Amino acid sequence: MSLGGIPSQGSAVLRPPIADSWRRSQLFGVVPELDRAAISIGDVDPRSRLMTAARPVLDQLVEQLTGTRFSILLADRDCRLVFRWFGDRGMQHRLEELGVLHGSQLSEGRVGTNALGTPHESRQAVEIHGQEHYADALKRFSCYGHPIRHPLTGRIEGVLDITGESDSGNPLFGPLVKRVVGDIEQLVLESARACERRLFLAFQQATHHRSMPVAVLGGDLVFANETCIEQLRPADPTLLRTLLPQVPERGVFDTRLDVGDGISLSVVAERVEGSADGAVFRIAKSQSSSRKPAPAAAKTARSVLITGESGTGRTTEARARAGVDDPVVLHSAAALREEPRAWAARFADLVAQPRAAVVLDDVHLLPESLLPLVGEALDSPESARLLLTSVPSAAMSPAVAAIAARCAETVTLAPLRERLDDLPAIAVAMLRDEYPDRKPHFTGTALAALRTHPWPGNLHELRAVMREVSRLPYTGVIDLAQLPPAYRGSSRTRQLGGRELAERNAIVTALRASEGNKLRAARELGISRTTLYRRMQALGVTDDCPLL
Repeated sequence: MSLGGIPSQGSAVLRPPIADSWRRSQLFGVVPELDRAAISIGDVDPRSRLMTAARPVLDQLVEQLTGTRFSILLADRDCRLVFRWFGDRGMQHRLEELGVLHGSQLSEGRVGTNALGTPHESRQAVEIHGQEHYADALKRFSCYGHPIRHPLTGRIEGVLDITGESDSGNPLFGPLVKRVVGDIEQLVLESARACERRLFLAFQQATHHRSMPVAVLGGDLVFANETCIEQLRPADPTLLRTLLPQVPERGVFDTRLDVGDGISLSVVAERVEGSADGAVFRIAKSQSSSRKPAPAAAKTARSVLITGESGTGRTTEARARAGVDDPVVLHSAAALREEPRAWAARFADLVAQPRAAVVLDDVHLLPESLLPLVGEALDSPESARLLLTSVPSAAMSPAVAAIAARCAETVTLAPLRERLDDLPAIAVAMLRDEYPDRKPHFTGTALAALRTHPWPGNLHELRAVMREVSRLPYTGVIDLAQLPPAYRGSSRTRQLGGRELAERNAIVTALRASEGNKLRAARELGISRTTLYRRMQALGVTDDCPLL
């Protein structure tokens, strides 16, 4: 029930932070009847930076609350339960029946308003008493939750909660939780300083051979030697941060990384022992990553179909595969503006030259009455070499699909969101098209932000952005501040790994195709609407993300 659009409990209007949490719970698709199936159980690291710092403080808190009917719960930065203590067996049994288990994910998107998920989402301390809980099964409890922030970075490291069976508040517990959280944050700070020392020692050991390009990243620290900085131009060492989530706890991670300016690097990484998220990156070698020439088969095939989304470079690819220096490009859209017979006559004249190459651009726009003419040219051994460009096959009409099937070869161009490794080199090339004498240098933060954008307009959109960037005063360095505001992303999305970026882009693409309708987008993705809301929250996809 709500009054004037504000959620309410019975006849009383909820306090603003609780009302905001109820709205988010409804947005996530949470129902008041608590669904234990929505609470996932995952592995947690008992030796994490948070647990290492919190354990001595929690031991003291346990001593203070022993003999009471309260519980202590600690969640990590993913709102997953990493510590739980119960002062009463009955309390333990009742909470476990609700899914409060070691490794449970208790975010707002799963169980609604609660003293772990709500502070995690709102980034603020909160008290939730009785009927203020969103789920009916939690209304018998009174809870005090407080986020734990990293003192240096301000990032959420976890959430502490004290819960008791009551429908009213206790004025002593708010200050108690705040003090305990302060003690944990102080130990997190001391642990971070110890971690810094480990990272620095790892850097010293890795750079024993000075000629090897090396970078060590962890937390907000970056150590890099001069040869590494030289190799990573026009990017910078912070670009390696995008690879951190992919480095395993044990073993070696080996990949290639395009950093722009035609440079592709072979990167080998492994974790720094004793650090929560530190890794040593070694640059093994570098080589040119310029555009690969079209395969020989593509040059000899008499007819080629090139498909892809708008802006993926279909016409450019067709020109490159034509096999002649200056192929003729005939636009199908022209047949919509002029008399069809005139267009047909021009097409017939062009394809009547056996040694010529003709690019028929956007064949999907051609009036259906002219398609048989194209079919005849494709079938005739005496006609010119034909290269057709079109939208992806799934978007073709049946008549166009029938013509496309008669091409000897089909080339499908991936959208830019699926070619993020190529993005740095493409962006630099576009800037040099504007100013050939410049050698721009993208910072890792700027490149990471560009990688998080869904690029619905593909290369056309990227070129427009680079055109805006080129109009700014030239300093040689392009940082986050030089990008248009809509392309700067957030600190959260800039830290996503490759797999998470792919998932995020798939969600944004589905939302764009469904014009923002989340139910249709969820169906397109083959997931429930509730799962879609949860993944949107986890991956930083908001309602104001650029969809068009």
